[in-house]
Amino acid sequence: MTPATDANIAARLLTRAALHPERPAIVEYRGGKARRTSFGELAARVGSMGASLRAHGVGPGDCVLIFVPMSAELYAAMLGVLHAGGTAVFVDAWADRKRLDAAVRMAAPKAFVGSWKAQMLRLLSPALRGIEHHFVVGGRALRSAPPDGACVATADAPALITFTTGSTGAPKAAVRTHGFLWAQHEALAAHLGLREDDVDMPTLPIFVLNNLALGVPSVIPDFDPRRPADIDPARVWAQLVAERVTTTTGSPAFYERLVSHAEVTGQKIPVRALFTGGAPVLPPLATRLVANVEGEAHVVYGSTEAEPISGIAMRALLAARDDRPEGEAGGGICVGPPVPQATVRIIRAEDGVVDLPAGGIAALAVPRGETGEIVVAGDHVLRGYLNDPAAERAAKLRDGTRVWHRTGDGGRLDADGRLWLLGRVRERVRREDGVWWGLPAETRALTHALVRHAAYLGVGEPGRQRAVLVVESPTALDADSRAEIIARVAPHPVDEFRRVEHIPRDPRHASKTDTETLRALLG
Repeated sequence: MTPATDANIAARLLTRAALHPERPAIVEYRGGKARRTSFGELAARVGSMGASLRAHGVGPGDCVLIFVPMSAELYAAMLGVLHAGGTAVFVDAWADRKRLDAAVRMAAPKAFVGSWKAQMLRLLSPALRGIEHHFVVGGRALRSAPPDGACVATADAPALITFTTGSTGAPKAAVRTHGFLWAQHEALAAHLGLREDDVDMPTLPIFVLNNLALGVPSVIPDFDPRRPADIDPARVWAQLVAERVTTTTGSPAFYERLVSHAEVTGQKIPVRALFTGGAPVLPPLATRLVANVEGEAHVVYGSTEAEPISGIAMRALLAARDDRPEGEAGGGICVGPPVPQATVRIIRAEDGVVDLPAGGIAALAVPRGETGEIVVAGDHVLRGYLNDPAAERAAKLRDGTRVWHRTGDGGRLDADGRLWLLGRVRERVRREDGVWWGLPAETRALTHALVRHAAYLGVGEPGRQRAVLVVESPTALDADSRAEIIARVAPHPVDEFRRVEHIPRDPRHASKTDTETLRALLG
């Protein structure tokens, strides 16, 4: 098997590096100074690290836990593991020790690669101490062997394992094969439309892989990825200008800060294309980005298990109109047509496990225009989890050879084939008078000047729940303001109205409502 046909992602990327070895692959800033790693330098580092890992006994079938900040070293380590034939294992930067230990138990890594700071975690974690080999990223042990060829891998060989749960619950280990990663790259490349002369600023690790496969330089923003809402926008802006960034991808919270800086300084974000997702992009932010980005701002809808699913330019999102008859409870957010690589269906919204009937997915599908749960299938859609049959039974529907992923999102397809988001299935409000979805009420509440964020929740026994509208507002609300907000969310009913100074957000993107924490705060 030649590198051209080898499914190993490391081999594919090394082939790309050979085309332009001097071009910057990753640019990162430390103390205000740029550090540049070319494609050729990254390829040499990957080859040496892969050979060094093999010399220490790491090979096909072995997992390697990587705990390295987003940097050139991170990608050298990840690709070095794949080069050796191993599987790279990642845990979120915000994970606590309990989650870290659980991840180690599930993946059973043979080696641990981390920074000097990450190595200190071994003092606290018996699970980490139990790993056979420990390496400091960039250390001599991982540079001990001369570069050599990547281990040949099949398309169905595991390449990456990441853990996904949101902020609560037991971790699920998402397994991405080499074939899956390449299919995801092809879907992202086609949808984002990056060019070889682009310079991208990605805030999420998966987009750097896409850039490496395209030969596009990645400028890693000078920020703490654990806190995307706490960036120093002036510092990031200086990077955008200095590196002549043309495109950028990240979470809504990241661009909230950047667009605020643009509004204060009277400048437009100097990129030709901006892509954001990971949480619903609400109309107020979309309006600000449309007005303050030099080029075009876009929404990408997807998830850990399926990225991308659909997409839309923000101008089109704001122009989209609900096609339901006047007076019906519709609304939501339009996220555009599904990408060609994704097959999307809307099935009946159900709690818990869904058994696929003899008629397959078609037997569960609702008529066009009706609301239900969004399910998706495709080569870039995750087919399962590591040693977790319960998670697979809850999230996967196996229809012959095709696997459908349950997104957990409520949505519908309109007459033009565009996908609309209505809110999380588990958070739909089930009153005696019917089912009410949260996102339409939340977006309507945001049209009031005093509302910064909103959550629409059901409290009580499903079927007899009370509808609670929680709004985040910097000031106390008088009776008239409360009445006006409630009137704006109509026809959604409001049985209880609560105002808080801050609605908790998810730790990964700092954009979505953390409903479990919010419920605990409300009592």
